Amino acid sequence: MHDILVFDEHSKEDIIKALGLKVNSTGELIDNEGKVLNNSDFETIKMDEFGGMLKGSKIPIKNNTLELVKYFVKKKD
Repeated sequence: MHDILVFDEHSKEDIIKALGLKVNSTGELIDNEGKVLNNSDFETIKMDEFGGMLKGSKIPIKNNTLELVKYFVKKKD
């Protein structure tokens, strides 16, 4: 089972800070060492695209239906 964190656009900056992340000058998420973070498809994530993080990892998730479905929709047998 996945833990899901739901937040609105107004909380996004606080959530990013709480996760120990920052935003660089081009709007991409970076870690505390300045390394740009990529999603599981090796795409950079900008602050306005940020939808969450995979539990126990540093892999950001884009806030779009295709990306979210990959991780949070449970397949029925």
